[in-house]
Amino acid sequence: MKGQMSWRKEEPWKTNLKTVSALVSRRQSSRHSVMRPRTNRDDYHTLSREQQVNLIRLRTGHNRLNAHMNQKFKLAPSPTCACGQEDQTAEHILQRCPLLDEERKEVWPSPTPLQTKLYGSRQELEKTTTFITSAGLIV
Repeated sequence: MKGQMSWRKEEPWKTNLKTVSALVSRRQSSRHSVMRPRTNRDDYHTLSREQQVNLIRLRTGHNRLNAHMNQKFKLAPSPTCACGQEDQTAEHILQRCPLLDEERKEVWPSPTPLQTKLYGSRQELEKTTTFITSAGLIV
């Protein structure tokens, strides 16, 4: 019997183990080519942590302005801004609130679209965070 071929097939777990190890090695080689660190970063990621937090809160609407605090958590008595004209949202604060006209004109002397203020270049994003701090707002 020695030297004769065995009639038994290879155990299934050995076959599965070979297949899995081949897949893992193939996957690891492709992962290294795909998961390289980015060499270029967008301007949002070059800001400080505090600036990033303020911007993401303004972008998403999950902030401490009256509109969100009243509608979501019922922590503000009213969603209306202190100016009394409309709800206190990021768009209202950055674009139209008459109480913040002076600060807005200092930061943006010419009219600037909301898209630029929230998603523009690093200089524009820094202007937005400067405006928020100079206005004394906590977002």
